[in-house]
Amino acid sequence: MEIKLIWIAFGVGAFLVSLLAVLTVKSYGVLQVRWLNTSRLRDLKLRVAATSDDLERGALNAVIDRCEALRGRWVLGEADLSLIANTRGLVADIAKRYHPQSSQPLAEARIENILNAFLDMKTHILQLTRLRGIRQWTRFRLRHLVWLSEAWQQKTRWEQTSAVRTARRFRLVTIVKWITLALRSLDLMFWSLKMTVFFLYDIVFKVFLIRWTLLVGETAIRVYSDQETGADVAPEDLLEEMDALPDPNEFEETGLSGEVQELVNTSRKAIMFHLGAMSWKEARQRYDRLVEDIARAHHPQAERPLYEARLYDLLIGFSRFAEQIVNLNTKPVVNKMLQLRLSHLLKVKSASDWALGNQVADLVRKYKVGTAVKYSALVYKAFKKGHPGILFKDVALTLTREAGKRWLVIYLHDKIAVEAHWVYKPK
Repeated sequence: MEIKLIWIAFGVGAFLVSLLAVLTVKSYGVLQVRWLNTSRLRDLKLRVAATSDDLERGALNAVIDRCEALRGRWVLGEADLSLIANTRGLVADIAKRYHPQSSQPLAEARIENILNAFLDMKTHILQLTRLRGIRQWTRFRLRHLVWLSEAWQQKTRWEQTSAVRTARRFRLVTIVKWITLALRSLDLMFWSLKMTVFFLYDIVFKVFLIRWTLLVGETAIRVYSDQETGADVAPEDLLEEMDALPDPNEFEETGLSGEVQELVNTSRKAIMFHLGAMSWKEARQRYDRLVEDIARAHHPQAERPLYEARLYDLLIGFSRFAEQIVNLNTKPVVNKMLQLRLSHLLKVKSASDWALGNQVADLVRKYKVGTAVKYSALVYKAFKKGHPGILFKDVALTLTREAGKRWLVIYLHDKIAVEAHWVYKPK
């Protein structure tokens, strides 16, 4: 009998060792990312201790605190899955620390630095996706993490009920646990395996979420710590280059399904023919709505279609989108504005505010983007010699800014549509 027990114990031990070995080999890439996270966090803490710059110390601590908060969670909450909102919040926090006097701290980034940041992000993400085992471990959908988060929240709420607190007081929790275990013994193995897999998904996602936070945080620090003013660009140079921008009348991307194509066309027309100046907040809202509509088109039966995305597809989709952002530097007008800050392009003087309110500007708003650019260039050139007054100059420049921003909003809209379709389509 004792010999049988020894052989059983040996067999179980051998199985566990083999399973651990297989998991180690298969998850080698994930372990590499985790080691990289630990190393980078240690380096950031050393930088905090060594720096004498209060701004840098505050920004570094913001990144470290965010990462430590993620590491301290047993299970990620649904709020942690809001990648876009959380990323923007972290970048805004860092921007505010470096530009506390600015009314638009996010706009205090130099255009060249933004393009370089996207290039760095794309390179790092592609390197991560090429590590051994990463593809296999990141094929899960975000809804798996939502299920685990909801189950964990339910467990937490159950532990806070008066019945459980009373049971704890009288030390009845152990008895309750044994009763629960007995009642669920029939499907215990099923739920154990299922929840174990979900926990593994959560751990993998947490590792990549910390890597993403470190990457975004360090990149944002490089972008917003640049305090140089840089040289301005002559208005007429910008106008001439803006005049050469292609008019985005038609959606040029191919490969979309009929339903998605219709959604994209409807969305971009709403942007093109939007009357008045379009704020970036409005643009972000349209982007969010577009992505959700595309996700719902591919997953009509899902309660929350946004969470049907797979982590691996999100990584690849972002790297593809980042490449399209970097390609903006092939536009001559962008090359001339590389040293400008976004805030320079967003400044609108009182004279321009008045000009945008008159009937001439109302008529211009009704034209297409390219027409508005050509009109603004014509206004500036016509009045440059005989009427060098600031009013006409501001009218032209303001119209140019709005036309250029509208062109960029549509450009980003089209690229987001393509990548959202790629991420959510069945594979």
